[in-house]
Amino acid sequence: MSTQNDSSTPVSETLDAVSKSWWLVLVLGLATSAIGISALNHPVRAYHTIALLFGIWLIVSGIVSIVRGLASHIDGGLRVMLVLSGTVSLFLGSSFLHATIIGKVLLLSLYIGIVFLFRGAIDLVAGFSAQHAAGRGWTIFTGIIGMIAGLYMINNPFAGAAAWISAMSWLLIFFGILEVFGAFKIRSITRL
Repeated sequence: MSTQNDSSTPVSETLDAVSKSWWLVLVLGLATSAIGISALNHPVRAYHTIALLFGIWLIVSGIVSIVRGLASHIDGGLRVMLVLSGTVSLFLGSSFLHATIIGKVLLLSLYIGIVFLFRGAIDLVAGFSAQHAAGRGWTIFTGIIGMIAGLYMINNPFAGAAAWISAMSWLLIFFGILEVFGAFKIRSITRL
């Protein structure tokens, strides 16, 4: 015997839960925009904070990789790669935590540049190998842009860092505004 209303569905239950917490989306949107504005007004401090958090993340992920690599159920090749990548992560994370602000800018710009470069290369290869796929041109275009951005970050770490933090700040502001509008949209839909 169920006392639950038969008209209740998972979708209506989810909508009901979301409608009661629309204000959380509003708070998230305001906080996201505030962080973006703060980063735009204090780019060096924002970059320093990002580098610090990234260093902590590298250390934690390095420890996890080493522990996974030393687990008894993993094969030899994967074990070596996990321990090796974990050791590199520990070294890089430690470097981020102990570097000066100039060192952090150089390290993070180099890391971002390498990621952009590899991601761009992957997109280029994917675009050129997908002969008749939809969106092939866009994939090639984003690959070229990614490689250019990566080379720029590697060759001009300080200007690249300024451009990157500015772009991320504006994105945070934009997404925060979208979240604020979304919160009010959720509230208006659920009041119907």
